[in-house]
Amino acid sequence: MAEENKFIYCSKCGKKSSKDTKFCTNCGNKLITIEDSIKNTTENIKDAIKNNETYKSFADTSYDENCRSDFDNRDMVNFIQKKEEYYIPKFKEIQELYKSTSWNWAAFFFNSWWFLYRKMYAIGFGLIIADVVIGLLIPSLSLIASIAIAVISGLYGNIAYLKYIQKQLISFTNMDDDIKQRLILDKGGVNIVIPIILSIITIGFLLLIGALGTFLFMFSSPYYY
Repeated sequence: MAEENKFIYCSKCGKKSSKDTKFCTNCGNKLITIEDSIKNTTENIKDAIKNNETYKSFADTSYDENCRSDFDNRDMVNFIQKKEEYYIPKFKEIQELYKSTSWNWAAFFFNSWWFLYRKMYAIGFGLIIADVVIGLLIPSLSLIASIAIAVISGLYGNIAYLKYIQKQLISFTNMDDDIKQRLILDKGGVNIVIPIILSIITIGFLLLIGALGTFLFMFSSPYYY
């Protein structure tokens, strides 16, 4: 085993070369060790995450005094629609104490599904894509990534939701009141349809994978006749 570790295999043609060799003597391809490949992939994922709008939404905990919400305004309540008795006190605490985190159990347990439920589609789908990409590129980190996404969602869910509402309400400024209220009711509230559809697709996919695995096992078993 120690002797084998002295060599590296070309990712293009498969020829074995010395580990100190920079380029394959057979095809000229640049040789990269498994360790270096994993390191490069990890760095690329980190850079992609840092430049992603979803990550920026979480990481930016700064506050603009000009964007502070007036929680006595019924527009905020009308936008939230569901569980405003929970979110209004949370939002007040975040804004008045300049809190950088505010725990949300629903966001922790359901993370991307919760964001989609609250109509924060960019963050919701962004988290799903990030989880899938990490699972495909580095399967060994899939569980760690899922846990990290859950914790980050729990810590920053309320803040992300407050900023989302502020941004939406600001976009309705100077509109006719009747039009504004219609937009608030349309853009606000919750959307249970997309999370349900994604849940059905996920369950169906898992059942399909399980059935396929069972099928392959049965036909590969020496006891199957």
